[in-house]
Amino acid sequence: MQTVTATKSNIEIAQEGFANFGSGNIAAIIDTCTENVNWASWYHPQVPYSTTFKGKSGVAKFFSTLAETVDYTAFEPKEFYATGNKVFAKVFHAATVKATGRSFAHDTLMEFTIENEKISAFFAYVDSADELQAFTK
Repeated sequence: MQTVTATKSNIEIAQEGFANFGSGNIAAIIDTCTENVNWASWYHPQVPYSTTFKGKSGVAKFFSTLAETVDYTAFEPKEFYATGNKVFAKVFHAATVKATGRSFAHDTLMEFTIENEKISAFFAYVDSADELQAFTK
């Protein structure tokens, strides 16, 4: 008798990550990452979460920094595309920066690299000018 192990598609892994973010289950997102994951977006010193975070502790720091600095009013994954070990998700997101009361809202492209059903890299191609203006007093 042969044992069959069901595996998730890379798109399903990314979709689960978005569902976990929506429900506030950050621990599940961290659990889905490799030990040496790189989690990043465009860098700007005025946007606290716009840097590269390394390892699972870095991913935890990213999400805690995000929660400390913005209140999301919309986070809507729209489309998913996969090629090889990459998943790209087109996402609309909108938030208000807690320190300034200013908002940003734009489409973004999020790229996941997935190896053995774990996220080994993440990069958010955000509208950095839009986010920067919201962080500027």
